Amino acid sequence: MSVVVEHERLRAEIARRGWSASDLAHEARLSQATVSAALAGRPIAAKSLALIARALMRVPVVDAIDALLGDSGAGLSG
Repeated sequence: MSVVVEHERLRAEIARRGWSASDLAHEARLSQATVSAALAGRPIAAKSLALIARALMRVPVVDAIDALLGDSGAGLSG
């Protein structure tokens, strides 16, 4: 089954951890092509989304980044 990720939210979550797309691919053990597809709003496998979610949950948000994001990071805590 394929899913479409909320790509702007994914970008924000990557930024909140101080990561690049390559960092997410590495942490989630996915190809950069899969992460690029998710970031472009193209469908990815549900299993890939689960791997992305687990990688994001393993690494805490950098609090200072939330403050720097200002309004673009509003509503992203938690």
